[in-house]
Amino acid sequence: FGQEIQMDACEKIWFGEVVSYLHLAVDKGTKKFLFGWFEYEELTRGYFVLLYNMIINYGIPEKIKADNRNSFSNNKNQVDTTQFGIICSTLNIKLETTSVATAKANVERANATFKNRLIAELRHKGITDIDEANKYLNEIFIPKMNKKFSYEINPDTSKMRPNNYTEEELNLIISEKSTRIIDNASSVK
Repeated sequence: FGQEIQMDACEKIWFGEVVSYLHLAVDKGTKKFLFGWFEYEELTRGYFVLLYNMIINYGIPEKIKADNRNSFSNNKNQVDTTQFGIICSTLNIKLETTSVATAKANVERANATFKNRLIAELRHKGITDIDEANKYLNEIFIPKMNKKFSYEINPDTSKMRPNNYTEEELNLIISEKSTRIIDNASSVK
């Protein structure tokens, strides 16, 4: 547990009538779904939400594996230049990216499973709002899926490091940062 966390987002009409993206984090060793988050676009912020909630609920993993999108690596496949990569470096998490779907087989399989099951459940419950969908996903659907499909966490072999950060410290670490320039007229650009 915690040796490799796979992250990905999946585009679909999950609820309502508008396309949204399910950002998902899955532990490779236990097949445990750690957290999911809907956004209307595939955003770095969605992955920040995954990372934050994963650390709060489980701890800090050894490695995260994701795709080669700009959230994780630049056009030269360097991960240490992106905001997500810098955050992983700060938290001592190895970030690895790949464009090969089979290298992230657990999260890709989870996306397919969620498409088949979650869409039907959200429709059955009459959920059409993104906030309701996120609440149902993390409070009902993911725990039910983990109970049915994931392995128990073995504390003796777990690679997940304990979280020694406060929620406030994590909020500062896992946040979008922008460089601002103050010109001679004291205007911020």
